[in-house]
Amino acid sequence: MTRILVVRVGALGDTLMVTPAIRALRRENPQAEIDFLCSASAGALLEQNPNITRIIRLHGRNLPYAISPEKRRLVRDLRRRDYDFAILLESAPRYRELLMRAEIGTIRSFKEVPFDRSRHCIVNYINVAGTKESGPGDLDMELHLTPDEEVEAQRLLKDLPAPRIGIQMGYGPRQKKKGQNLRLKGWGREGWAQLIPKLLNLRVSILMTGSAEDRAEVEMIAQRLPRDQIRSLAGRTNVRELAAIIRNLDLLISVDTGPAHMAAALGTPLVVLWGPAIYEQTRPLSSFSAIEIMRVPVHCAPCYDTAAMKSCKNNICMKRISPDAVLSAAIAAIGVGPR
Repeated sequence: MTRILVVRVGALGDTLMVTPAIRALRRENPQAEIDFLCSASAGALLEQNPNITRIIRLHGRNLPYAISPEKRRLVRDLRRRDYDFAILLESAPRYRELLMRAEIGTIRSFKEVPFDRSRHCIVNYINVAGTKESGPGDLDMELHLTPDEEVEAQRLLKDLPAPRIGIQMGYGPRQKKKGQNLRLKGWGREGWAQLIPKLLNLRVSILMTGSAEDRAEVEMIAQRLPRDQIRSLAGRTNVRELAAIIRNLDLLISVDTGPAHMAAALGTPLVVLWGPAIYEQTRPLSSFSAIEIMRVPVHCAPCYDTAAMKSCKNNICMKRISPDAVLSAAIAAIGVGPR
């Protein structure tokens, strides 16, 4: 029995972007056991995926091995699994160290197959896995829901009239990104405050999504708007519940964050407000869902992987996206006009 370990210990979108490579591995190794070492937060997105044998969640990914009982247990577990090879999709040396401690002799990584910055991450992951793209849907991400999860999402939304537009304002853990709405991937509160009333004029319902950390800012905007047309679920859903809700939306409008990739994987029409990230590498992809990426070229973008990213105090890449432009994209996506 061939055993393969795939390692990508990233955020939600990072994890979903590996699923096409997993599918390709399964296609070429139909009888293999394919395990996925992922972050604790993203592991839920891999549940129900028929191509994955075992999900291994790492909680303290940044904790040094010497002071991490979790990583010592992990190494013992990986060693017992006796993998034939590992697909390492992380560049930080600590992950190669883990695999070497686990005595995995063959490691395929960006060291052996250099990352092509002109190609999407999904393509790079497929290349490291040693597989090939063979058709138009080969880059599609996968997110599998259960029938019960679908039914529960429909129950939560049943009294919210269609069409339903989701709004995802926040991105990532706020404790690590103070002033989200003012910098990096954030779109200013005033932009959302202008956009949402105009969306409501389209005879739609608005569903505000997000984490518990987003709730205060979401409520600040929602409280000024008609309660019969707008609802906030920020901080009230887990990752899989959020995925099922996104699957039942008519459109998601989001900054560049995990739920945007979830929408692309689930086939929900998507409008993404795009700023500092590298478009060629990390934009949401789908061959079966409409995706509109709103971006205004500026001299300093993309700034990811540069010193400018940490020093940015004026994210002009996001500020130049106008509410009216986003409104036009939403109208085109759901095919309705103003009252």
